[in-house]
Amino acid sequence: MERSQLESRFEKAKAIARKASVFLLSHEELRTEISSKAENDYVTSADRECEKIIIDAIRQGFPSDPILGEETGENGKGRVRWIIDPIDGTVDFMASFPDYAVSIGFEDEDGIAFGVVSIPRQGELFSAIRGNGAFLNDKRIFTDERMPLSKSLAILVPPHRHHELLSGYMKKMERFYSVVSDMRSIGSAAASLCYVACGRACMYYELGLHIYDLAAGAMILTEAGGRITFFTDDESSLDIAASSASAHDAMLECING
Repeated sequence: MERSQLESRFEKAKAIARKASVFLLSHEELRTEISSKAENDYVTSADRECEKIIIDAIRQGFPSDPILGEETGENGKGRVRWIIDPIDGTVDFMASFPDYAVSIGFEDEDGIAFGVVSIPRQGELFSAIRGNGAFLNDKRIFTDERMPLSKSLAILVPPHRHHELLSGYMKKMERFYSVVSDMRSIGSAAASLCYVACGRACMYYELGLHIYDLAAGAMILTEAGGRITFFTDDESSLDIAASSASAHDAMLECING
């Protein structure tokens, strides 16, 4: 896709993310209207309504673009597509925990082309377009390559939807704790990737994610100077290790033993 076409979609994505964030902040009562999709996997009325707002806004500007949404699935087919998650961190939203995010990514013939992640309760908009760096509220951000790992935070997410994997995961966590100062699990893959991108954490590890969880945040992290390793290539179940560049080898050693 031509650069001008990408840039027009990128600017539109930022405007859409802001609009979706305003909706979520003004409709938090919808967090109690909950149904289950699978074990420990929930959807609220806000997820569905917010996704409709995002899709309708995309259709207004780019009516023929295919869209992959978490709640509605594929809307058109093609390698060039929008990849959206209206609320990444639905349990956070349900609990009024402030780290849920709106995630909007875009993929073209060369892979993920841009990503926009809004964290409504924090008033933060992370964004990146391929080859132009990563930004938080229009200020350039970078991964932290200077803080020693022994003084750094890691975002480590236990397999809450795959309890059968917990025993093996805890052995890896023991190895992580021999390297880093402390860990967090914040409930949103998109936010986790952005927090590594801006230096709040040195690494992020999680199992069994989907492409709509990761597309936008992965672009932001790589444009901020970070590194990512995927351990699976099925976009419906992705295991991810993401970190600053300087922390990545140590992270992989913790994972692989």
